[in-house]
Amino acid sequence: LIRLHVIAQDNTREAQRLKLQVRDAVLQAAQALLAGCENTEEAWARLNAHLDAFEEIAERTAGLEVTAMTGVYRFPDRVYAGATVPGGEYRALRVVIGEGEGRNWWCVLYPSLCVPEDAPPLRSALLEWLRGLLGGGR
Repeated sequence: LIRLHVIAQDNTREAQRLKLQVRDAVLQAAQALLAGCENTEEAWARLNAHLDAFEEIAERTAGLEVTAMTGVYRFPDRVYAGATVPGGEYRALRVVIGEGEGRNWWCVLYPSLCVPEDAPPLRSALLEWLRGLLGGGR
């Protein structure tokens, strides 16, 4: 799995709003970039090759300095429509807005399970595959 992690400038209402706008812009770009990837390694290579593009998209969206990086980061457990992705260390595209001292947002970028919290429930063959892989039941 590859995660997406977006960290806000701070916890003001405006910074949190900008974080979600940056999330949406980065997700749109990542989905286009990763379309057709055959596996996680190919997706990881594409993300690393286009970090500057993610920074540019995020900066244009936020109107602030943004740092995009890849690495291995610790994430807590996360439930996606009943399937639990266990906490642990995962590769991720991390997008830090400004000083990055605010609340964050994360999801599984590849294979894509990135769904905003207010979206309708996710039902797909991919989710069923993930449930089987991670042992998440209904």
